Amino acid sequence: MTPRTIVLIGAGSAVFTRGLLADLISADDLGSWEIRLVDVDEIALGVATRLAQLMIDAREAGERISVSGTTDRSEALPGADFVVTCIGIGGRDAWLRDHQTCQAHGIFQPVGDSVMPGGISRLLRTVPVMVEVAKDVTRLAPDAMFFNYSNPMTANVMAMTLHAGAEVVGLCHGMHHVQHELAQLIDVPFERTSTLYAGINHLTFIYDFRVDGQDAWPLVAAKRAEEAQRPPDPDQIGNIFVERIAAAQNPFSWSLYDTYGAYPAANDRHVTEFFPQRWPGGAYYGKTLGVDAFSVPEILEWGENRYQSMKAQAEGRIPLDESIFGRSTGEQEQLIAILRSVLTDRREMFSVNVLNKGAVPGLPDDAALELPGVATARGLRAIQVPDLSEPIKAILAQRLVSVRLAVEAALTGDRDLVVEAMIADGAVTDPAAARDLTDALIGAQAAYLPRFHHEGDRRA
Repeated sequence: MTPRTIVLIGAGSAVFTRGLLADLISADDLGSWEIRLVDVDEIALGVATRLAQLMIDAREAGERISVSGTTDRSEALPGADFVVTCIGIGGRDAWLRDHQTCQAHGIFQPVGDSVMPGGISRLLRTVPVMVEVAKDVTRLAPDAMFFNYSNPMTANVMAMTLHAGAEVVGLCHGMHHVQHELAQLIDVPFERTSTLYAGINHLTFIYDFRVDGQDAWPLVAAKRAEEAQRPPDPDQIGNIFVERIAAAQNPFSWSLYDTYGAYPAANDRHVTEFFPQRWPGGAYYGKTLGVDAFSVPEILEWGENRYQSMKAQAEGRIPLDESIFGRSTGEQEQLIAILRSVLTDRREMFSVNVLNKGAVPGLPDDAALELPGVATARGLRAIQVPDLSEPIKAILAQRLVSVRLAVEAALTGDRDLVVEAMIADGAVTDPAAARDLTDALIGAQAAYLPRFHHEGDRRA
């Protein structure tokens, strides 16, 4: 049987690459695969390629799985069955510069990959590259099923679809993990639960939660009431690495549930960023966002340590960590399940980021929404979500304004539109402050923003 071909663009994101390889190696039922890794960073690509080969050798999977690497995506794309993008322009260094620049201007945020000034900065350097990649995918691999993991998800999916004509499906494990956490909260196996939801990536509202087909919100209410009888553990609030999820860990998300009757994924770390006006100076339940609540340097250090460990394994300085074959909890987790559902036409449900196209009445058809989708042999199809409440739709519509402005700014190099996107986002309300922050972020990321430094730009 001819192997299926999957192209991973941004393979230097070795954590994702390692997880994908581990799952494919373990998935005997999915048959043979040719895996083509692509990254413009030759060093990172070499690490990912060597690590992948070590994993294949460790499981004696060479007859079923092959791997190759290239810095030129035009070499890898022809003949692809599946294409996956997980690109992070500038990597952790650029992410840290966004964080530091924003804090220097009084903006404190716990992530910076989707919204607020840090997210807008990431959008400016990412969207133009994603559009060019998408154009290549549509030209060189027109029959491939195309998935994106790169953030900012909402902006990238909208830009690649509207400006490159790509049929791309955005994937994020946030919704999947929050459903797991809700099941864990009420001590019920995940497999017995189901949800209905809609939103934009990292702000997706779960308005229907069931166990064995029955409304599970009363079970959640009982568990929250039980927790309320005990003093909350202050270490849970703002801690990225807490293993057991408690309602007290995400107080803001639960306050939104109490108001709107729907729980927002993906918990406080992301959700707080969509309501920046509520956290002046980053103040969050006695802590500071991005500092001692969901510390950005801490998560970046964790990511760097993981990468250095994988690099050492790839170079033979330490043994291969074979425990990865026994756990599947990373971003790639849903992708393997989706591939299985597509290849066998199981028609299972997953959270997908696609253009609305009428799925949620009252929101723009060309807005990228996170929705339940069915994975079929003919692709992923979002289902209709006609009963999302009007107040929630109003929140989502307001949040999409900044995204649209920033996407247009990214593709045109228009600084004035960046300023308008900053103001519409809500973290900065003073136009002069918004302009100063815009100039500071563009200056900090100059190497990745050629459109903003063209000849004649008096502020370049």
